[in-house]
Amino acid sequence: MKVLHVLYQSLPNSAGSSIRSRDIVNNQLKMGLKPVIITSPFQQPFEKGKSKEIESGVSYYRTFSNENEVVSEKKTGFLTQIRKLFRIINFSLQVYKVVKKENIDVIHAHAMFFCAFSAQFAGFLSNKPIVYEIRSLWEERYKKNSFINYMIFSFVTVLETFSMLFANHIVVINDNLKSQLQKRLFLMRKKMTVVENAIDLDRVKISKFNKNNFVFGYIGTLSPIEGLDLLIKAFNDLKIKNKLLIFGDGIELEKLKKLAYGNNNIEFRGKVSNDEISKAYNQVDVIINPRIKNYLTDNVTPIKPLEAMAYKKLVLTSDVGGMKELVKNEFNGIVFNSDSYKEIKNVIVDVINRNDLDKIIENGYRYIKKERNWKVNAKKYNVIYQNLMND
Repeated sequence: MKVLHVLYQSLPNSAGSSIRSRDIVNNQLKMGLKPVIITSPFQQPFEKGKSKEIESGVSYYRTFSNENEVVSEKKTGFLTQIRKLFRIINFSLQVYKVVKKENIDVIHAHAMFFCAFSAQFAGFLSNKPIVYEIRSLWEERYKKNSFINYMIFSFVTVLETFSMLFANHIVVINDNLKSQLQKRLFLMRKKMTVVENAIDLDRVKISKFNKNNFVFGYIGTLSPIEGLDLLIKAFNDLKIKNKLLIFGDGIELEKLKKLAYGNNNIEFRGKVSNDEISKAYNQVDVIINPRIKNYLTDNVTPIKPLEAMAYKKLVLTSDVGGMKELVKNEFNGIVFNSDSYKEIKNVIVDVINRNDLDKIIENGYRYIKKERNWKVNAKKYNVIYQNLMND
């Protein structure tokens, strides 16, 4: 069976959603499916100018427009946003062309609506079933600050709702997101399947855990929602010799460097490629994810805590909803109150003084191996596709 994955962003972008997409297609390939990928005009290829690339045995069709429209957390101007919106017309045609060229059986669109509508256009013309995968209610970030932002939120919410309505099947990444969507009038009776975030254990190379002098770390995007300013403030107040290594890039980088200025125990190691992620984990013992609490973080389950458990690292995380779905306090990690640098200080000191952490680390690894393994998830997708083909 051939499945076309329509992605807003993908490798070489290293965001959590890109990693999820990579692991989905690679594990579908391993189980005998034939995944194909087409990426949005806002995602760069591995090699500049390429319109088709092969990565790990999977074909990537590229439609990249220009550098000014690349996927980013940085704010873009109104005219740029309008221009990006109109690119949906040509992208829809490109999706249809790939469907015909590759003789696709099922079209699997991944959030956001830009991909969903393009997939549905191609699906309508070719009479192919559509799966739409929702990973977060990202429009919620607009629901604040001003009347204009609220109007954008309302507009995008309508677009997303109709994207889901016209899909043959909806995939969501957690139960909380499923319950939120089923409250919407048009979606109460839609078919929805939860396919949770997971880890591809074939990619993991485990290093030893250093019990003598923990190195703390953060690996991921340097985004305002991650609470890294609180983490740095906590380290600035602590009189300890332990290192804090921060791996990643993002719009908060310069702000965080200023906060950490003068503290030799805090080091920024820069962006880490997907191929070198094991090297980053080899340098740390304890991963801290101090996400702040808001609607988005309460509903999105990230990959990074799961990844850290797979590498047998101790996971410390704030008590936002998305994290608590993954980390059970004192079982497979340690949970602390969000939005408080004092809480972060307390948990760091507590961990340094403990000698009973091995069990928590082992529980985390077993949890990944048994419940959060992409080999298991690939079978869930296969069931969805087969059911759609048989309808």
